[in-house]
Amino acid sequence: MPPDIRDNVRRRSIAWAVITCFVVITAEVAPAAAAAADAAGNAYAALTAGFREGDFGTTVDNELYSLTPEFGYVSSDYDLSISIPLHRLRVSGNGLSSSESGFGDAVLRGGKRLWRDKEAETSLNGALTIKLATGDENKGLGTGATDIGVSLAATHKRGAYAFTALAGYTQVGSPSGISYDNVVSYGVGVNRSFARTNVFASLQGQNSALPGGTAPLEFDAGFFHMLSLDYVVIVHAFTGLSDGSPDDGMGIGFVRWF
Repeated sequence: MPPDIRDNVRRRSIAWAVITCFVVITAEVAPAAAAAADAAGNAYAALTAGFREGDFGTTVDNELYSLTPEFGYVSSDYDLSISIPLHRLRVSGNGLSSSESGFGDAVLRGGKRLWRDKEAETSLNGALTIKLATGDENKGLGTGATDIGVSLAATHKRGAYAFTALAGYTQVGSPSGISYDNVVSYGVGVNRSFARTNVFASLQGQNSALPGGTAPLEFDAGFFHMLSLDYVVIVHAFTGLSDGSPDDGMGIGFVRWF
């Protein structure tokens, strides 16, 4: 394979892995841990480790390992956060074999409760998410362009259960030499609360950002547990349900409230 074509295949496959992380599983800590925050609000620091692997609908296999510090503020009405991952990428297949590491693209997120019916225990929340091009595009640690996403989440509580439907749209930036499609994402989820533990499961999908690519679809399940009033642990695992998704992955995060 000529070097220029090989480099393009590598960049497209790795960037797709990073885009999928951003669009499908953006800001896991703040929404999951919000139930543990006081009504007046709390600042927090979190550290999440995780991995995902698969070919993401390309001819190249990717193993993406991430360690992500996050800092934010969560209240019953809004949340703010900033995070920047440290990635390690292993790529193989189609004549390629490489390993890169370094910081990825930073993510800024702001969420706001737009409407709430206390009697019906139903609410509507909106969020704005911006991915900055801070990762090294040449190493495949970032996409080389800024992405902007908006989303709406409707939640209805019934006893110890909470049901959520999510819809979102991401304007995906296209760096020089690569063209991506904008992404429409969707998801449904259920959450069961116990005394100190919440168990959740969700189905999340989107159209492919790669023109002609297979649409990703993932099933995710996990829990978060209050170790104390100051500490929360979050664990989840997911599996891909289409050729455009990772084969599997998992993550574990720790949150410190202030």
